[in-house]
Amino acid sequence: MSPKSHKHMHYNVALVDKLWNLKRLCEAHLKMHIPLNMVLKDEEYRAELLEKALTANDDELTKLVWDVRQMEDSIVTATHTGDEFSPKKKTRGTIKLSFIAAVACSLLLLLSGYLLRSFLPLDAGEVFVLQAITETRVKSAVKPQQQVYVPGSPVIRASKPLFRVHGSNTVGEKLTPRLVESYLMARGATDIKTEQGKAPTEKAVSAQLNGRIEFIEIHAHGSSTAFTDLLQGSAELGMSSRRIKEQERELLLGKSGDLTEPGSEHIIGLDGLAIITNTQNSISQLSIPQLVKIFSGEVTNWSELGGKDLPITLYARDENSGTWDSIKSMVLDPAKVTLALTAKRFESSTELSDLVAKDEGAIGFIGLPYVRRAKLLAISTTKTSKAILPTHFTVSTEDYPLARRLYFYLPQKNINTDAEEFVKFSATERGQSIVEDIGLVSQNIKTGQPFNNNFYPEEMRSLTARSQRLSINFRFKDGSDELDTKSISDLDRLVKYVEINSPKRVQLFGFSDSEGDKAQNVELSLRRAKVVEQHLIARGIYPLVARGMGEEAPLASSKSEEGRRMNRRVEVWIL
Repeated sequence: MSPKSHKHMHYNVALVDKLWNLKRLCEAHLKMHIPLNMVLKDEEYRAELLEKALTANDDELTKLVWDVRQMEDSIVTATHTGDEFSPKKKTRGTIKLSFIAAVACSLLLLLSGYLLRSFLPLDAGEVFVLQAITETRVKSAVKPQQQVYVPGSPVIRASKPLFRVHGSNTVGEKLTPRLVESYLMARGATDIKTEQGKAPTEKAVSAQLNGRIEFIEIHAHGSSTAFTDLLQGSAELGMSSRRIKEQERELLLGKSGDLTEPGSEHIIGLDGLAIITNTQNSISQLSIPQLVKIFSGEVTNWSELGGKDLPITLYARDENSGTWDSIKSMVLDPAKVTLALTAKRFESSTELSDLVAKDEGAIGFIGLPYVRRAKLLAISTTKTSKAILPTHFTVSTEDYPLARRLYFYLPQKNINTDAEEFVKFSATERGQSIVEDIGLVSQNIKTGQPFNNNFYPEEMRSLTARSQRLSINFRFKDGSDELDTKSISDLDRLVKYVEINSPKRVQLFGFSDSEGDKAQNVELSLRRAKVVEQHLIARGIYPLVARGMGEEAPLASSKSEEGRRMNRRVEVWIL
């Protein structure tokens, strides 16, 4: 069917499930990242994807394509019965009654959408149902819940915000406003509005709460501003798309406490730095050393990398971007190089991605939600390391070399209780569903199989023959057996997942880097698996297996600190 023939149709839950499965199977067979929000919203993109899916020559995928097309056709047919073209004479009373019935049905649909969003399982794709059913803003949905005030009592606007959250554009552009809206709704607020500030990166979310108009200030000028503003006292909560630097931590010790401690450092979600090219580019994977040469300007033609004889055009985010800061810290700084002066710089990730898709010689970097129609490359830490394609699963496990964590930093001195409650809300399943909804990677646990089984040693292959891997890796603080802040939060998520999926049992497999003696590495990896096992036992979960695989199945080269950190992990499988 034509992409435009169902332009105004509304999706039902069954169709959303079909599209979720379409995304999953296409990613597996076509080896490409597919943003679900585009599958749901972009008619042309979905039509193109359905055509590509048929080229995979997979029976399950082909059947799914026809199922989706039939469901689309049936929805359009049900929407346009032909009755609307029959002239009918209506009385005023009939018109008035129809209008009231339409309003009542609309309100019922909106309220049902919010109930679905709160209670449906989060790992089946239904977290997108509300977005798919209606584009109505939060403020529209809560208008029927207006609080009743004493007649004549003025509604006073607060003179200062409940709290101010400053920092990363990646976190603050879409995610934080949506989280704030949902948080205020959970507190019983009404008439929720997101208002544009003086600059495009400044917003305020306001709402009627307890008889007053309260608001929360959001300034998204870049990750570094999170820490300068916390230091200057102009923000109560920081947003960052990178971890706090040691110098920033030391400067804030006296005023805010140690921001690397679990009570202060909160991982709100994850993102993958996507390396994109034009779809006609024959190259499908690059190593980080090759990226260094490309973005520093040392390599200027694709033929030097095995591609066409075509000049390379560099596309990069602007200086204030957390995305730029991440690729600078993960790719350029370790090699002590700078971005080539010829690179074209952009404030908008969407604009950058669309221009790369049109430029045959282009290469650029963006956050995973902005891949759109560009070609996504698999990345390895070295030429000999495993090249990994960024997907929601490989970013969630942090197997992908350019995965990054997104942070909220909450001071532990002079703490703002509203900001503290907001951070707690953001870590809940409801909060994490919003992370997923806008195209970032949530911490809600999923199952997957990112690598072929021959990637793992024989002992592990036999133990996991009927198992599925979960989308979390446990990692540790540098130089210790103490779990890092994300892993501490993941323990509780894993316990809840196992309780819901009982009687399935957990299997833990520890891995080490390849530095030092091989036998000692096996012992180290086993010790890490046992640390996680003891934490789970303390919470009433008894793992079926806890084994150490040593330096087997490396994700990266152990010659760099970042590579060693990636390899030191405990994978979680479920049987």
